[in-house]
Amino acid sequence: MVERSFMDDFRRFFLRGLGALVPTLLTFALLVWAYKLVNENVGVYITKGLLHLCMVLRDEPAPWLLPREDLEKDALLYGQPINEWNDRGEQLTVEYKIIKNYKLLTESGTAADDPELLRSARKARNRAVWQIAFAKYRLHLLGFLIAIILVYFTGFFLASFIGRTSWRATEGVLTRIPLIRAVYPNIKKVTDFLLSERRVGFSGVVAVQYPRRGCWSLGLTTGGPMRQLQREVPDELVTVFIPSSPTPKTEYVIQVPRSDVIELNMTIDEGLRFTISGGVIKPEALRELPAEKDRPV
Repeated sequence: MVERSFMDDFRRFFLRGLGALVPTLLTFALLVWAYKLVNENVGVYITKGLLHLCMVLRDEPAPWLLPREDLEKDALLYGQPINEWNDRGEQLTVEYKIIKNYKLLTESGTAADDPELLRSARKARNRAVWQIAFAKYRLHLLGFLIAIILVYFTGFFLASFIGRTSWRATEGVLTRIPLIRAVYPNIKKVTDFLLSERRVGFSGVVAVQYPRRGCWSLGLTTGGPMRQLQREVPDELVTVFIPSSPTPKTEYVIQVPRSDVIELNMTIDEGLRFTISGGVIKPEALRELPAEKDRPV
């Protein structure tokens, strides 16, 4: 028996752990990326709009939402930090300084003769208070949720005849703009490939002799053949999509007699997993036959 070295064991266990963790980490990374994409490009502006709307409807949050006696403390906890500290060693924030300056201004009475200064300071203070409330109660998530709803209704609108027509007209304008027309069509192809609801209608998994007789390849049936070809061939033909391994992005489409095709007892997902894994992942029903000496008599 060959003894394994420490490096052999380390490499084996490391790769096993990597194989277990990478799919999970990539999934979370993709979700975080999607969240940032929606939130930073749409949600943050909706949050700013909600903040402005709150300021219009009410000068500052209700006392039960943000108690006045805890205002300065909350400003230190939930405000935007700056490179300054107070006597207690607490890091100051932008909102804290705004609230503190407004308090000093009103208590000293220096702004009594300058209504414009007082109005500007009060507006800045009210905005700072609302920003603290938004941060304390995670109200910025409302902007993200509204952004998700807006994306949904955008898709709902584009599914209608008016929506499709309007969007085609918009794309027509975009593709006429010099710089945009060089980039937009390529990005659209990628997003259509990843997000489009239209998928090739695979109907089953088959084995077919390709690229030569005696060499069996796994394929996915997509339907009948081209009519002109079927008229010229006496046998019934079937169209087979043959994905490549390990990434089924480059593939072949062949049309062969149905009698030359063997239907396999596996789902489309199982067939794709078999191809992507290089034949390592197989359905239970299609695992290798036992060796000759292990077969039951």
